[in-house]
Amino acid sequence: MGRRGFVTGVAAMGVAAGTGAATGASAHGRGGGPDGGRRPSRPRPERFVLEEATVADIRRAYASGALSCVELTEMYLARIAAYEDGGVRLNSMTTVNPDALRLAARLDRERARGAAARNPLHGIPVVLKDNVDTVDMPTSNGSVILRNAFPDDDAFITRALRRRGALILGKASMGEFAGGSYNTIDSQVTNPYHRKRGTGGSSAGSGAATASNLTVLAIGTDTSTSVRGPAAYCGIVGLRPTTGLISRDGIAPKNLTFDTAGPMARTVTDTAILLSAVAGEDRADPLSVETFRNHPGPFRRQAAAGTLDYTRYLRRGALRGRRLGVMRDFFGGDPEIDALAETALETMRSLGAELVDITLDPAFVDYYIVNGGRNIRHIADYRFRAEWEQYLTTLGPDVPRTVEEFIEIYETEVNASPLPVEASVLDLLTRSLTTSADMPAFVDLIENVLPEATRLKMAVFEDNDLDAMVFPYQTSFASPISNPAFSVEDPTYVSSNRPQPATFAGYSSVGFPGIVVPMGLGSQGLPMTISLMGRPYSDGELLGYAYDYEQESQLRVPAPLAPPLRGA
Repeated sequence: MGRRGFVTGVAAMGVAAGTGAATGASAHGRGGGPDGGRRPSRPRPERFVLEEATVADIRRAYASGALSCVELTEMYLARIAAYEDGGVRLNSMTTVNPDALRLAARLDRERARGAAARNPLHGIPVVLKDNVDTVDMPTSNGSVILRNAFPDDDAFITRALRRRGALILGKASMGEFAGGSYNTIDSQVTNPYHRKRGTGGSSAGSGAATASNLTVLAIGTDTSTSVRGPAAYCGIVGLRPTTGLISRDGIAPKNLTFDTAGPMARTVTDTAILLSAVAGEDRADPLSVETFRNHPGPFRRQAAAGTLDYTRYLRRGALRGRRLGVMRDFFGGDPEIDALAETALETMRSLGAELVDITLDPAFVDYYIVNGGRNIRHIADYRFRAEWEQYLTTLGPDVPRTVEEFIEIYETEVNASPLPVEASVLDLLTRSLTTSADMPAFVDLIENVLPEATRLKMAVFEDNDLDAMVFPYQTSFASPISNPAFSVEDPTYVSSNRPQPATFAGYSSVGFPGIVVPMGLGSQGLPMTISLMGRPYSDGELLGYAYDYEQESQLRVPAPLAPPLRGA
């Protein structure tokens, strides 16, 4: 059975010709409806260009009458059909909203009544990683076992987006159980810059779909690196916010010690707009309550009033006079990446930033970064089973309820299919059978190890009087595709044994914010990003620094494997 064999109801797509689409929720089912294919005829004051369109571009086109939400949705559905079902076959979308065109028509009617005037996300397509609950679409967590699992209600961030009039275009493919870029529903997500390379994980589809202009915005989730990694490998902007800034309610748990959702977009401005919409205090998530209680300034009051606006931090000159620590432990992997990073640093220096070279204590690098998986992550996973099985109770009556059931289905059914499960997924599930959060190692991690990590990281900021840290986000470009179904050889790949900064932000008692911004392409045409990491609660300032750099450098490049369609 091939990839499509696990998903039923795939419908033929006609939106490229402007004819609407058949209905039916499926891996690549298309939105449709009785009023979805009709639109009023009116003069076109300007020509709207879809490729690389920002929220501001779309809002201007809506305001001028050059574009309707139905037309915009048809254009994105056409691109999804072209590059998911044909062409490069990105495999970045697990589910396309079957009601997309009907919802778009409703949003057009709301706009005609003046309901959208002050809401920047009204009529803006957003894709959610497929571990974010949507009551009207399945939430699979990348597992074929959950391909038809419908949650009882929407996640906190899903509700926040719907309230603001965002059009949830569908659910993005993800690494199974939030690991890697392969799953047992869609197979491998392909990097839209290089057919032989992956996207990083686990927000693989969110990264590829955004880079390929299949959506305007996307939500990913980040436990270790899963927003910033795919953003780096796909040449877009990705933010891991201060942990707790975005509620985790209604998101399939991977590790609630570190889990956070994060916005992904092609520009820093759109990243800030999306963060403003989904950040907010939520009593259903205890960490959210704690984060908002501890956040300095009027932040909590603004969030409660719905006036939280991270775009106010976006200004030219934000880097002037700021002291940035250049984290030299994360250089020395690929000479091309180092060269891109040095150019990015020179740009920041030209904008008035003061750069200070910093080398971390080797003991910290060894324990918390190089061996963070063994010393921190494996122990932090002791909490997984209880939280995963609690989450399963929210997914309806026909879903397995225990880890043991998942293991049995994977070993007896899924592993006999053409898309067997990753060994890392079975390893997580199997380890969870013999561990729990009341074990001494886990208690020590929470009470001692992670607070010490926070103290040591804060000491680097304070001892060096830093406003932010800066470094290339990866020490090598996207690696060749390798998964249980197939592998691809690519002798041009340059591997690295340098420390990877992926877990540097999140692995502590307080999660530090980190953002990645495009800094150019290597000789193989693969993108890479520069990363800025700030103190907890400095998300706004970090966005400002990233914006200043982005506006000066302008190094975002559209994905060559998903070029514009004729007429778009």
